[in-house]
Amino acid sequence: MSLPFRRDVGFGLEPILEQRLRVGRAGARRIAIEHDFHDYLQQLEWLSSTTRSVEAMLAETHRVRVSDHNLVQRIADSGQSVILAPLHMGIFPLGVSHLLWRYFRGRRLLVLRAREDHAINNLAMDRLKAVAGEIRILNTRNQAEFMDAMRYARQGAVVISLIDLPRTYGVAAPVTLFGMPSAIALGLDSMARMLKAVVLPMAVHSDLDGDEVIVGQPFEVAETNPVARAELAADLARQIEAFIRPAPEQWHMWTRIDEFYLDPDEGEAGEGARDAMA
Repeated sequence: MSLPFRRDVGFGLEPILEQRLRVGRAGARRIAIEHDFHDYLQQLEWLSSTTRSVEAMLAETHRVRVSDHNLVQRIADSGQSVILAPLHMGIFPLGVSHLLWRYFRGRRLLVLRAREDHAINNLAMDRLKAVAGEIRILNTRNQAEFMDAMRYARQGAVVISLIDLPRTYGVAAPVTLFGMPSAIALGLDSMARMLKAVVLPMAVHSDLDGDEVIVGQPFEVAETNPVARAELAADLARQIEAFIRPAPEQWHMWTRIDEFYLDPDEGEAGEGARDAMA
């Protein structure tokens, strides 16, 4: 309740929100304040997952809705490998846990991490063992372990890979994001092709009454040539925007939006990006 009265509220996001979302000053201020609120909710949920009992965590999943139950159920029933591709949006760990428990319980789980994380975050991720038959966490910058991880995931595993990462996290793919030339880190195409996996883009929209997992358009990858890759990146950028626009205050990456945009004098998107899967 104190957020609207604090001088430091909103991380200074108002000018960015005005420009990217085409909203007025009052609208940008409202979104910035709510952004702080959802940032706190996310942190509290993440921290509480390290101490809450499995029973309590499962009880929370009864307050999670799925926008297209039949679609997710069909993907799960197919038995093939699947890549769950969420955004940093809403209380996304709870939404991902809900999908794992309800649709993919007992499956092998591979979690891709682009960088080493804090101990508290690793502990929270470790709690996913409660809903997975086996779990493996791969730092995608460790290429020596990458092929071994793909072999681990090939037999019907579930892979979790966030899709709204800026180009600094890996192989960059040029896109248009909120009307600006941008680049996102893209490694899903090669991974999906290697695993013959279906990719399910998703986002979590949260409020105090519960959470809704919004599923996007699933896809498989048959080709990884430059044309196919460009088309996939453009489609993912459109899906990312479609997830964010109904609830922009819940996207946790606004504070890092500049990392997605290209400098005017920069060459081809992704030039010089570190060669790692993201």
